[in-house]
Amino acid sequence: MSLDPISRFSDHSSDYQKYRPGYPEAIITYLEQNIGLNAKKNVADIGSGTGIFTELFLRKGYPVIAVEPNAEMRLQAEEHLGYFKQFKSVGTRAESTLIPTASVDLITVAQAFHWFDTQQVRSEFLRIAKPGAHVLLVWNILQNKTPFLKAYQQFKEGFSGSKPYRDKADQEQVAHFFDGAAITVQEIYHSRLLDFNALLGYFRSSSYAPLPGEVQYLDAERDLQIIFDRFEKNGKVKLEYDAKMFLGKIAL
Repeated sequence: MSLDPISRFSDHSSDYQKYRPGYPEAIITYLEQNIGLNAKKNVADIGSGTGIFTELFLRKGYPVIAVEPNAEMRLQAEEHLGYFKQFKSVGTRAESTLIPTASVDLITVAQAFHWFDTQQVRSEFLRIAKPGAHVLLVWNILQNKTPFLKAYQQFKEGFSGSKPYRDKADQEQVAHFFDGAAITVQEIYHSRLLDFNALLGYFRSSSYAPLPGEVQYLDAERDLQIIFDRFEKNGKVKLEYDAKMFLGKIAL
């Protein structure tokens, strides 16, 4: 497994696109009601991956510049979202987006902020932000409340011990990024039902998961099947998430 934050998802990009959870549409409603976001505003989705969060805005008619340095993940987004006329894909790092200065009303980062150089990214976001622009940081946090979710989380921990970042949604890191500006923290619950193949694909989408042909893969598939068989109802298990949002202004 590569420890480079850019390349470590390359072999997982197809599973990432197919099996990672989406985000609730209530996020858009929240932004429209609380910061006056509308489809005339420009959105930049940074660290956009395979475009899962990008799509949420495109489907509501927003123009979105998606910035993603990983070629395999970016290609997934371009193949999936290329038919949206308001979609623009840029292959570069978050720390140097190539976006024109003072051109963006909302900067979003979904599931990627913990990979960034926080200081450099703050400077870059200040450069591309219009006066009064907001930054939205979002993580889909898998809950750990049900017997199934506890078993699944324990299973995953057997493979994820080498994560090269601090806890996701680290509030101290987020507060430091916003540099004393007021931050609104909001959580939106959502869930989905997965059959075994989808659950296996979801696990494979993690950067630390073994892939078919690798030494640990067959054992991992067997152990996951045991967990699934124990908790499934009508052939599916329920994954529950909190979409945790940090919203604040990045520019005066």
